[in-house]
Amino acid sequence: MKTLSIIPMNIEPGFDFSTFLFLAQLDEVGPQEMLSILETWEKWLPHLKVYKLGDRKGYALVFLEAQVEEEIDDIWKTSPSEGFKHEAIAQTMIMGTLKGLMPELEANECAPVPEPTKPIRRTLEKINMAMHESGALSRKYSTITPYPHRYGCERCYLKESCIKNMNLDLRGIVNTGLEN
Repeated sequence: MKTLSIIPMNIEPGFDFSTFLFLAQLDEVGPQEMLSILETWEKWLPHLKVYKLGDRKGYALVFLEAQVEEEIDDIWKTSPSEGFKHEAIAQTMIMGTLKGLMPELEANECAPVPEPTKPIRRTLEKINMAMHESGALSRKYSTITPYPHRYGCERCYLKESCIKNMNLDLRGIVNTGLEN
């Protein structure tokens, strides 16, 4: 049974404030709230796992351990707005890690999801992860993408369901300030 090599990577992303604001759908945060966000960031960094799967042309796997998922789920139960904010912190951490590994992702590039092949699935099982037929991983805050960066949307396993490829006309729901 073919599997890929599993190489742990020591990546510690810096907090990307603009990405966080975008994901949290906020315009600004106050100093106390910012301190709380950064405290959460520091608390979760030890739970960030990054692996290179395969040798020369393999995949980057980035995820937060189940403990973070459980914490966010508990926060959602008591305060949906805080749950949403904490989810944005987790997503910022995943995205920041990818951008640290592959700076070319900064230029509006996507991190394409590979097809869930048997070697990828078997390899993920070795680190207690699963990749579903849909392309989703078993960790809520996770991603897998070719590493080093290559391809793009055209080779993404999720391209048929990606909002970027649906050619949706959002002008009717987005207020552009250019109404007639």
